[in-house]
Amino acid sequence: MKNALRTILCTLVIAAGAAAVPSASQAVVIGYDGCTPGYWKNHTENWQETSPATTFGSLFTKARTNVKTLTLAQSLAGGGGGGLDGAALILARAATASWLNAAHDDLGYPWRRAGTGLDGRPALVSTVNAAFASGDRATMLELASRLDRDNNLGCPLS
Repeated sequence: MKNALRTILCTLVIAAGAAAVPSASQAVVIGYDGCTPGYWKNHTENWQETSPATTFGSLFTKARTNVKTLTLAQSLAGGGGGGLDGAALILARAATASWLNAAHDDLGYPWRRAGTGLDGRPALVSTVNAAFASGDRATMLELASRLDRDNNLGCPLS
């Protein structure tokens, strides 16, 4: 049903003369849903456009060395600690759940992976990459906290 609606929407956009049509990889629905890292860790059957074996660094290219080679499943396991490596683990967990939320067609997650989200949220991937590239613990933790709030908006998936 969702794919049929997307096809109709895309047809209308083309008919209206728009230059770009949204792709399935950028999910159409934007709203106030978000599933937690724990949900995604325990419901890998609901993952879309990736798998638990995908490396974190393949999605977030500026990730710190200590998280770059983690699988997405490992990044959801959490962790933390002091210093930049601890902050990177915390951000990796929140960012992985955010990426999975934004990829899921049936969720109205407020972030987009590559485009502007709800209420002007910046693109998720570039924002996470910038936080890692900053080399600043406070910046990474602040973003992790913001993403965590949105990952806890309420999960309508079962």
